[in-house]
Amino acid sequence: MLANLRVRNYALLDEVDIEFTSGLNVLTGETGSGKSILIGALGLILGDRAASESIRGGTRTAIVEGLFEGEHDAQLQALLVEIGVDPEEGMLIIRREVARDGRNRCTINGSLVTVSVLRKLGVLLVDLHGQHDHQSLLNPRTHRDFLDGYEDVRAPKQRVAEAYHLFTERSEALRRMEDSLAATREREDLYRFQLEELDQAELSPGEDEELERERSVLEHAEQLVQIASDASEALSEGEGALVDGLVRVIRSLEEAERIDPALGEALEGIRSARYHLDDCADFLRRYRDRVDYNPARLEEVLDRLDLLGRLKRKYGATIEEVLAYRGRIAGELEQMDTAGEHRSSLRSEVEAAREELAERAKTLSDRRKQVASRLEKRVIAELAELGMEKTGFRVGIEWREAEEGPLRIDGRGYSVDAHGIDRIEFLISPNSGEDLKPLANIASGGEISRIMLALKVILAESDRMPTLVFDELDIGIGGRIAESVGHRLKLLSRDHQVLCITHLHQVACWGRTHFTVHKQSARGRSVTLVDHLDEDGRIREIARMLAGETVDAMAISHAREMLRRTAAV
Repeated sequence: MLANLRVRNYALLDEVDIEFTSGLNVLTGETGSGKSILIGALGLILGDRAASESIRGGTRTAIVEGLFEGEHDAQLQALLVEIGVDPEEGMLIIRREVARDGRNRCTINGSLVTVSVLRKLGVLLVDLHGQHDHQSLLNPRTHRDFLDGYEDVRAPKQRVAEAYHLFTERSEALRRMEDSLAATREREDLYRFQLEELDQAELSPGEDEELERERSVLEHAEQLVQIASDASEALSEGEGALVDGLVRVIRSLEEAERIDPALGEALEGIRSARYHLDDCADFLRRYRDRVDYNPARLEEVLDRLDLLGRLKRKYGATIEEVLAYRGRIAGELEQMDTAGEHRSSLRSEVEAAREELAERAKTLSDRRKQVASRLEKRVIAELAELGMEKTGFRVGIEWREAEEGPLRIDGRGYSVDAHGIDRIEFLISPNSGEDLKPLANIASGGEISRIMLALKVILAESDRMPTLVFDELDIGIGGRIAESVGHRLKLLSRDHQVLCITHLHQVACWGRTHFTVHKQSARGRSVTLVDHLDEDGRIREIARMLAGETVDAMAISHAREMLRRTAAV
């Protein structure tokens, strides 16, 4: 339960520190005193959106801190383990600091967490029902959640969700395959022509570079032969050849070496140069004899290079890229050849998933109809306790028929989602003999509030939610009905901590703990204060709610009697 709430610099709240108790906690005060501001502050530590304009003027940050005490159920304990928070003796201290620049600093027992973690934790700690939340009953989409919350239908719902996700996954895979095949089929003839063209070319990596070198040699064959011949003649064949000159030098040095052995090193170097020049001359003669001007081969090379150039312009900048393109289209054509078998298999999987989804959706629908029958009886009985004895109530469950719906049951199409096939809507007749009609069409504000309270009371019987918060649930009611509402809230508080903001003395008198919220000026500014009332304070506050500004002895007496009577129940 929420044991303590501290708020600083939030809207009109300068600094408040509230100690709540188990049972029914009521908060009363004049309109505009700031009661709902407290609910907004509580919402911050439950993960609600924070607005910088809610920070009190003249301050940089708003701080809200809540202390929750008590045992933790398995779901809450699992979340705490997941986020790495260790409750200290069953206590959770949630703190949120909101800065004007939009930054948030959130902690749980001192450990930093994100706002999304607060939101996950908040839905397990507090059910917060705001002033306008009863209007959600006018939206049929919320009715399914109320019905499913009455009795445990989590197992069949989970089975439907799993089947739905499998069905949508398989359907999407089939759609992608068919789209891909359709696009590929349009290119099939082109791909087969291109593959044949590339295969006929018999390409090999690096072929174009080798051919370019050969083309250059063939185009300059005569020039190359002449150069090789001239060089060979200059080295060893012509008059005054370099090699002949070196031979004469070597002979002279050999004679000189016999006189002075120091010339031996120079002699050996010149001999090596002579041998190297012999080798070069020999290579040039062979090269001259090998190079042949061959116009026919040159034409072949040019034709091949022209073909390679055209293929590169069409399929890639290099031979390697052209070959990679060839591999890709060959793979796509191979996929086309086997796609029919794959598509047939996937279609079978889609149909099997569709049948499984239909079966699970029908099972969930049957379960909901059973639950709906029991919920109808409980709501009617609860509404009778709230002064709506003649009200009829029924849970309408219909299948959403759609001609192109993904589910086919008995030859008809139905729409479906992860929650099943059912369209659920609450129907009422406020008076005996009237037809049942959708809640949104005929229910008044007071009736909507009482129906919401009835549902909350009923759902709380199986709900492990520790704390329930009602912000002016009693809108649109009064008199005996308001007293019944207060009584139901007290019954609800036997198993849950209940916080209730109310303007009605018939509701406030049922509280175990009573707080009054009021505004006053401090240092030229309005601030909201929260006071915990003792017994005398409660009597005076109830009397004020009875009589208005002028509280006389009769109002005091009446208030004292109301508190005495409700305390005994």
